[in-house]
Amino acid sequence: MKIVNFTPGLGNQIFEYIFVQYLRKTFPKEKVYGYYNPKFLNKHNGLEVNKMFDIALPPATIWSNTIAFLCRSITRIVPWVKSTDKKYSDNAIYYDGWWHNKRFFLDTISQIQFKQPLLNETNSVLIKEIINTQSVSIHIRRGDYLEPINAKNYGGICTLDYYKKAIEIVNRNFVFPRFYVFSNDIEWCKANLPLEGAVFVTNNTGVNSWIDMYLMSHCKVNIIANSSFSYWGALLNKNDNMVIYPQKWFNTHTPDIFPTNWIGINGKK
Repeated sequence: MKIVNFTPGLGNQIFEYIFVQYLRKTFPKEKVYGYYNPKFLNKHNGLEVNKMFDIALPPATIWSNTIAFLCRSITRIVPWVKSTDKKYSDNAIYYDGWWHNKRFFLDTISQIQFKQPLLNETNSVLIKEIINTQSVSIHIRRGDYLEPINAKNYGGICTLDYYKKAIEIVNRNFVFPRFYVFSNDIEWCKANLPLEGAVFVTNNTGVNSWIDMYLMSHCKVNIIANSSFSYWGALLNKNDNMVIYPQKWFNTHTPDIFPTNWIGINGKK
C-alpha cells in the first residue's frame, strides 16, 4: 500500500499526481491511494487537478484515510516520508511532499493533458492571438509570496532585475515579440515592467484561474516565476518553446526539475 497526500495549489497537485504515476510504475503489485484531507485543501481552489486535466485520481478508502491520519499523528507507527525533492524511501507507506525531482515525472508528462476548456469571449480572442503571434508569457507571483511566512522561502528571487534580464534575452532573439503578463498583482506589473504594448491578462480569477496556465502553455516563449503554476504552464507547452527560469527556486535549495534546454538566469544585479 502507498498513500500520497494531496495539497492545495494546482501546480503542487500536478507534481503529486505525477508522483502517483511513478509509484504505480515502480511498485506495480501495490495499490496506490490518495489522501484528500479537506483541512489541507482549504486554500486556493481546493482539489482541482482532476477538473482541469483528463486524469483519474487514485482512490481513497476509510482504511487508507485512517492509515494516513495515523502516519501524520503518530509517525512511529508506520514508515512515511515528508519531502520536497531529496528524501525518498521505497519502504514508505505514506508520502507527503511535492516531489520536485525530474526522475519522478519525465517519463509520464505525456499523461497530463488539459481538458478542453469552455473559453469566454475574452479568452477566445487571447488564445487566437497567442497562437498567431510571437507570444511571450510572463508570470509574476506576488500576493501571497509577500506574506512573511512565504517571503522567507520564495522572496527576493524573481526580482524586477530577473524579469528585465529575461525580457532582454527575448528581445535579442525574437522579432516583434508580444508579451502576455499573468500575475496576482497586475497593477505592480503595469507600473514596473519595461514593456510597450503588453497584454495584461486579468479576466481569469477564482475557479477559472487555471485558464491562465492553459494560455501560458500555448505561448512561444515562457518567462516563469519560482512557482509551480507557471512551471507547468511551460513544461506542458507543446511548442518548441524557449523557457527562462530563475536559477534559484527556493531560498533554501533549488530542486532538479528543469530541462537542460531551459535558460536559467540569476535575479540579482
